[in-house]
Amino acid sequence: MKGGRFFLWQALLATFLWSISKIVIKFGLLLVSPYALTFAIQLMALVALLIYYFIRKPKLNWNKDSQWITVLVLIGVTGFVIAPLLAVVGLKYVTGTVAGLFAGLNSTLVMILAWLILREKPTILQVVGLAIAFAGASMFLSHELFGGALFGMLLILLAEISYALNTVLTRMLSKQPGDQAFTLALFGVTIGVLLLFPVGLLSGDLPKVFVMPNLSIVMLVGAIFAFGGLIWNVALDQLKAIEAAVLQNTMLVQIAILSMLFLREKIEFQHILGGATVLVGAYLVESKLIESKKHGA
Repeated sequence: MKGGRFFLWQALLATFLWSISKIVIKFGLLLVSPYALTFAIQLMALVALLIYYFIRKPKLNWNKDSQWITVLVLIGVTGFVIAPLLAVVGLKYVTGTVAGLFAGLNSTLVMILAWLILREKPTILQVVGLAIAFAGASMFLSHELFGGALFGMLLILLAEISYALNTVLTRMLSKQPGDQAFTLALFGVTIGVLLLFPVGLLSGDLPKVFVMPNLSIVMLVGAIFAFGGLIWNVALDQLKAIEAAVLQNTMLVQIAILSMLFLREKIEFQHILGGATVLVGAYLVESKLIESKKHGA
């Protein structure tokens, strides 16, 4: 039981670090191009993981199976190229609170992708939960849907879809024998650096990233991406799916509070009501997993 609590706290720490990263990125976007910023963050994440590797010497569990390698590459592309790039660019156009709302929809997106990819048919209660979650999202965004932030919201949504796909693929490989966490993190971020380098270079803003105070922002977010992803992957191998999903949902609340404190964003009544509705819908989406847990599955 104590071990289970440890992994719960570890996963909660990962979600809190990710919530902090969204706030820090908002400050970084005031100083540098989102494309250069995304590449630099992944580069710093790779440096952090390599330092960790040379100090702790974790085992790399490489598998020569072509299907395993294909899924690993997809994990890198979805979670370390497409998702962070769209998320960072999208954050330029939306508030941190709105970004938190989409983070709270992650479990519903995971359910949809698991249905499409893994053929896991949702229950009627889950479909109802899905409808409630999206109704809550519409309520939350009711004052912003027709503003200039619509483009940013679309990018953030696509980013969360990529993160959800990354979660499904990561769980597939995490169930393989041996500790896959560091292998997935290291090779994923390496793929991200290689593919994002030309994007950052073409932005023309890359030299500005490596001077203060920009460098401090990049180093902080890079470390969060590296170790947040690493400890999340370790926890994901030990937690029930319901536990991981519920912890991810807390990011909606975390980011809203952090946005109020550091970005001076106002939380209005429709944000509270819409956010609460999204959480209720997400809970119903996860109801099948809750029942499985009660029956010892």
